[in-house]
Amino acid sequence: MADEINFMDLASLLSIGPDTTLEKLGSAINASIFDASNMAGTLKQKGLIDFSASYPGPNTVTITDAGKALMAESESKATSPYDDLDDAILVQVSGGKRMPIDLQNTLNLRPKDLALRIYKLYKQGYLTYELKSGGVTVMLTDSGFLKAKAAIPPQPQQPNPQQTSEQPKQNVTEGSIDIHELSHKKSGNTTIYLLALLLVIIIAAGVYYLYYIR
Repeated sequence: MADEINFMDLASLLSIGPDTTLEKLGSAINASIFDASNMAGTLKQKGLIDFSASYPGPNTVTITDAGKALMAESESKATSPYDDLDDAILVQVSGGKRMPIDLQNTLNLRPKDLALRIYKLYKQGYLTYELKSGGVTVMLTDSGFLKAKAAIPPQPQQPNPQQTSEQPKQNVTEGSIDIHELSHKKSGNTTIYLLALLLVIIIAAGVYYLYYIR
């Protein structure tokens, strides 16, 4: 039975005061008479509340020992240190998952464990919640938003596909230019070497003619 307890049960239980009657339960949990009646039946079935059924009323609502134990447990767990699972819950809420059932399915948590975690984050100032129309939604506070933002790992920068595809072409082109220039330089050096050699031969021939033939 304890595993079936969810955050809506806990939030509704916390909304019940000493003067709450069955007729005023709808106002306490911001729900219609029909939704409030369903919630009262759910809480009674789970053994968290009891109420009288007298006509015309009013019918008093009392929190059972099991309900008081759940409230005491939630207060005790609310003082536990902040951890990685709390980070995960805030990140999921920041991503748009505001319904406890969505958080439960995404994080694969038992309903009661999630309920205690949400209440802990509420008490520590990272979450707030709203009861409406027989349901509950959770929202980040400013502190919760900053916590969630810090917990999200930075996304690595993706290279531009166009730049990636063009870069090798540019390198090939530049490489081709370098090879062409190198070939041109080698050809120029060979030409200069041949001209120098020809001049040496001409000068040597002239010297030989002047000194030995004449």
